[in-house]
Amino acid sequence: MKSVIGRRRVRGAAVLATAPLLVIISACSSGSSSTGGGKDGEIRMMVNLTDNLDQAYWKKLVKPFEDKTGLKVKIEGPSGKSVAESFPQQLAAGTAPDVIQSIFPDDDTAPELVDLSGESWTKGTPMFENYAMGKKHYAVGIGEQIQSLVFYNKDAFKKAKISKTPTTWDELATDMDKLKKAGLTAMQTAGDFETGLQLQQIYHPALNQAHPKWQTAVSDKKLKVGDAYKPMFQMYADWIKKGYIAKSDAGLDPSQADGNFIAGKAGMYVNGSWFAATLDQAKDLPFEVGVFSPPTDGKAYPGPQGATMATPYMVRKGASSESDAKKLVKYLVTDKAAIKGQLGADGVFREDGTGAGKPTATDTQVQDILTKAPELVAVGEGMGNVRLPVTGFNPKFTEIAQSLYTGKSPADAAKAIDQWVDENR
Repeated sequence: MKSVIGRRRVRGAAVLATAPLLVIISACSSGSSSTGGGKDGEIRMMVNLTDNLDQAYWKKLVKPFEDKTGLKVKIEGPSGKSVAESFPQQLAAGTAPDVIQSIFPDDDTAPELVDLSGESWTKGTPMFENYAMGKKHYAVGIGEQIQSLVFYNKDAFKKAKISKTPTTWDELATDMDKLKKAGLTAMQTAGDFETGLQLQQIYHPALNQAHPKWQTAVSDKKLKVGDAYKPMFQMYADWIKKGYIAKSDAGLDPSQADGNFIAGKAGMYVNGSWFAATLDQAKDLPFEVGVFSPPTDGKAYPGPQGATMATPYMVRKGASSESDAKKLVKYLVTDKAAIKGQLGADGVFREDGTGAGKPTATDTQVQDILTKAPELVAVGEGMGNVRLPVTGFNPKFTEIAQSLYTGKSPADAAKAIDQWVDENR
């Protein structure tokens, strides 16, 4: 998502984009036969509205398109709690919009969406191939949000006499011990979604080298999630036991955790690339920020980066005018000014290095990690053809990660996630 709502706003969008649709509506198929009620020459677009991505932002973004084409774009927020919740409900009711922003297709909604594979303008857009379902492509976006990043306080590292960033788990543990002895929270964390998300984020580069496309391996019953994550559960439990992570921080709102890091109270903070925007907005930090890719423990370094397509758009099949809807999406993902505006508003990066404007020092470091990443890999439940055989994985994983704070053993945590996957396949 950004949570920094004030600052949480950036994270909110990312989390929505990362999570597959969790609401399954059996009547979804009814949506393809209705138009959703758009006026002639009007394109209805449902978007994720946040503090910074508000109605004024979206109207300004689409105005050049309206001026050029004579078409009108009606910006709509979700009718429920989120776009992910609202879109399936509106499909069932026959009131779904023409263009949907911020979420990805799943097996239930894909039949209701336009396959964009044949559109020449989609080729080469960020992560287009990563989100293929079979041979079809329903989502197209404007950039990448990488998620396996460790933001760190360079001044704190100097105080703790840490001369270089770690590339192995042993080095990371040694550094956390030095930071603790220097009087800092070694690794900042938070409650809500962030507990489980961080554990996944820091483990992506190592996990995806040990088990490439691990979500597919789980789907094919060649790997258990518990076997894949048990080493990380063990390390995480050790960090909690040694006080490198404050137990009380598991109850913090993510925006409070952001504030702790920004105030210089923590040495390291695992987060996604959207956090760079939070730091940019904070300005005048009392320390210099560094960013590094997590350890890979003896394997090739840096490792693969967990990533999601940023600001995805989809077109509904049976829209009042599929042609006009596709024109709008083409504008949003290919027009240079439109791309620049979206990159700047939501802390998004592009693998090709094009950006929103003059980058900050933090932006430059994140861009360098993205550029050097050997591969961008699926996170959580997965993306496109690389997916787990369950939905709702991220909330359950967070629940299990939080149980490590209350004494559940790493072995029991691994058994719990395997049991849940087996019961929900």
